[in-house]
Parts: sequence; C-alpha cells; structure tokens
Amino acid sequence: MSQEQLENSNNFHIQRFRILVIGNANAGKTTILEKVCHARGCQPIYLNSDSKLEPSASRGNHEIDHQFQYPMAHGFVFHDSCGFEAGGAVELQNVKDFIEHQAKGAQLKDQLHSIWYCLPTSNDRGMTNAEMSMFESGTGNVPIIAIFTKMDALDQKARNQLMWNDGDLSFEEIEKQVPYLAEDIFQKKYLKRLDEVKHKPRYVIRLRATCSAILFKHEQRGY
Repeated sequence: MSQEQLENSNNFHIQRFRILVIGNANAGKTTILEKVCHARGCQPIYLNSDSKLEPSASRGNHEIDHQFQYPMAHGFVFHDSCGFEAGGAVELQNVKDFIEHQAKGAQLKDQLHSIWYCLPTSNDRGMTNAEMSMFESGTGNVPIIAIFTKMDALDQKARNQLMWNDGDLSFEEIEKQVPYLAEDIFQKKYLKRLDEVKHKPRYVIRLRATCSAILFKHEQRGY
C-alpha cells in the first residue's frame, strides 16, 4: 500500500503485517525469522496448508502463496520465495505476479507490506545479475529491505587478505585493520551495486552469522 493510500484510509490499524521473505539456499532466512519471532526450534504454522517449512533448497516457487506464522508472533504473516538463481526468469515472474495479486487485496491486512530480501555475503561471487533483477524490475509500492547476512564472512576475507598481502603485520595490527578492510569490501562489492540499480532498497540491514544483533546496522537508501 502506498503512502497516499495509507493517508487516505480511515482505518490505520493493521491486524497483522504481511511480509515476503526472498533468498536463495543458505541465505539465513530461517535464522532471521526464528530470531524476529522468538521461535528458535519451533515449526511455523501454515494457515492454508498442512506443509511444514522445509530447507530452502527443497521448496518450490508455487509455495509463495502459502502463508505461515510462528506461535509467538501472531502479528506477522510470512510468505517465502526461494530466490533467483541464474536464469531465474520464471521465479522472478512468480514473485511479480504474487506482488500484483496481493496489491489487489480489499483489506489492508491482506496486502503485502514489505519484502525482506536476504543476501548472504559468505560467497565469493558477490551479487549475481539474477539476484539484482528484483531491484531492476521494481516492486510497485511495496518497499524492499535488503538484508545482508553472514557479515562475519567479510571479516575473515579481510583477515586473510591482510595476512597474505601484509605478512609483516602483527596479529594485533591485523585485527585492528580487519573492520576497516571488511567495510571497504562490503562497500565496493555490495553497496556500490545497489547504488546503481533503478529501484533502490528502502533500507539496508547487515547481520552477523548468529543474528545476535538483529539490527546490526541499517541505512536508509530510499526511493
């Protein structure tokens, strides 16, 4: 729902927030949901299916229509998409169709309120064109929050780079420089690409591997 629609609405009370969570296998989606919903080790409850949430590699795009929530967080309803692998035009279209369908919901609670796009930083390839496709095509009035997961991996990459390129540095000196080099890697490899897309994420959030600080760092990129 757009800001204009919200301002013109006579009912500002949202009974539950509907969120689409997107991410490839091992992107950390389950960890994030369990942390946000205080549901570690709990199975999600599907509201229109007897299915259980399987590992992301086992799920199909048709399940994006299935809505689920956790016992301790009835104010949130989630939908899941397994992300966009190389050549994933079908997956992208499924997500676009879902967003368009939810936008037609008569009640605010039935519309899609946000998209959480989980992007791991633990691989060496950075963000692929397939993963960037959502930012190029846009999502209408639904804001995207880019969630970069497993930020610890960049610390290790920076540490390895310093050890190999600056062999004369002491351990203490390396550890002091790790955060700065990790930040530089993140800026050049990830944030730079987001600054170049047509539809920028509303927020950027960075998470450590354990999600011990769920809002480790956030930046408003804005539309």
